[in-house]
Amino acid sequence: MENSQNSTIERLRAAGLFTKGVVYGLVGILTAMFAIGMGGDIKGVSGIAEFFRKQPGGFVLLGLTALGLAAYALWRLYETFSNSDAIFQEDEKKTGKRLRYFYSAVVYGLLAYTFAKPLFGGSSGSGGDSKQDALGMLLQQSWGVYVIGVIALLVIGQAIYQFYRAYSGKFMKKLDEHPGQHYKNIKRAGKIGYTSRGIVFALIAFFLYKVINMHSAEAFEGTKGAMQYLLKFEYGHILLAAVAIGLIGYGIFNMMVARYTKYATLG
Repeated sequence: MENSQNSTIERLRAAGLFTKGVVYGLVGILTAMFAIGMGGDIKGVSGIAEFFRKQPGGFVLLGLTALGLAAYALWRLYETFSNSDAIFQEDEKKTGKRLRYFYSAVVYGLLAYTFAKPLFGGSSGSGGDSKQDALGMLLQQSWGVYVIGVIALLVIGQAIYQFYRAYSGKFMKKLDEHPGQHYKNIKRAGKIGYTSRGIVFALIAFFLYKVINMHSAEAFEGTKGAMQYLLKFEYGHILLAAVAIGLIGYGIFNMMVARYTKYATLG
């Protein structure tokens, strides 16, 4: 019974990681195309849902992606509530890991919904307006600015964590024991991938700071806004292309890790 359960969890993990990799890889490719003036898109994951919808057999692609991301969310939920030693090594680390895994489950569950929604006649929009509406409602409350401040701190903490993972190499800690022929490629893809994610999270945290400072929900921008912000700098298209390459690397990293599902860890 236990072996059957482990096999199911491994399949969920592999399917989820591979799907996540495909989505991030496509986000990176479309962003890179935009950066070099070849069309593309900078809407992030919601842009991929819209891209799939327009393709022949698009609803099949949307359905498969939704299932894959749901598998990832279920795997993260399993990690949240599992009592395995691999997760709960020390008491002081237990709560932090549970919260991180639960946060991941919620985020990817919502992303799965983004891809599933068009299948039932809904829109796959970015949700940027809804996020601004939510922030606007918070700003109307006397305590709302503090809630937004906490969210901003959590997001900047996520950015720092991505940079930490990129340069510590902790994401390779189990693969270090099983270095196969693709070890260096996986590590390289992971490093540039986590770095790019850190940049995006840092920019989103900056937008949340602007919301607080300007007391205006309209100051908030999501992933698309973060990409557009990079274009304001000199050589902005080069910066955007670099981030796009990193996102492609993160996608490749997840797909390669899916192959080594028994050994690799994303923490």
